[in-house]
Amino acid sequence: MEFLPEQEIAGLLAELGVTETPEGDSCVRMKMEETGCDIQDCLCTSGSCEDPEPSCNVLDEDGLVEATCEAARRIHQGQAVLIPAGKWRSVFDAVAFSMATNEAWQEFDASATTMLNTRDPLLFESGDEQIMVALIRALMQDGEGVEQSLFLVPTGSPILMHIQPAGPVRLWFGNQVSADEVSGAYKD
Repeated sequence: MEFLPEQEIAGLLAELGVTETPEGDSCVRMKMEETGCDIQDCLCTSGSCEDPEPSCNVLDEDGLVEATCEAARRIHQGQAVLIPAGKWRSVFDAVAFSMATNEAWQEFDASATTMLNTRDPLLFESGDEQIMVALIRALMQDGEGVEQSLFLVPTGSPILMHIQPAGPVRLWFGNQVSADEVSGAYKD
């Protein structure tokens, strides 16, 4: 795991058609523009989907956490970046208790203090998949609101996933093949 300067993934995001929109003073929302997005999906609980879209998969709370973690695992594909909607500090604070027994995370957490007030992407390589999934699970269980949400972008597929604690979780796919590979995590 390592932080990358935001500029290092600007080309990848532009290639995918990902745009950012400010939300309040401290957050951004990312989405894949329609020109690059063939399929959209949504995972939510009955409480987090006020106006369910046809593409929303309504799950119970445990099902939402499990489906989100499995979808993220499938998206990872050896190398992916997580980008916070707000600053990393709010994410690290949210997962502190749940990740306290994860030695790899504790080592990383201790070295990450200088990056907590940034939105720099966090790169997860092939050996980091388990810690990435543990981080997402902790965030889904302990996080609150959009400021603590994360965006997951694999480096090799046209996919964007917005992971918001308690949902909804949104996915944008650039092609049907990517959608089919990931949607098995939450569709029967």
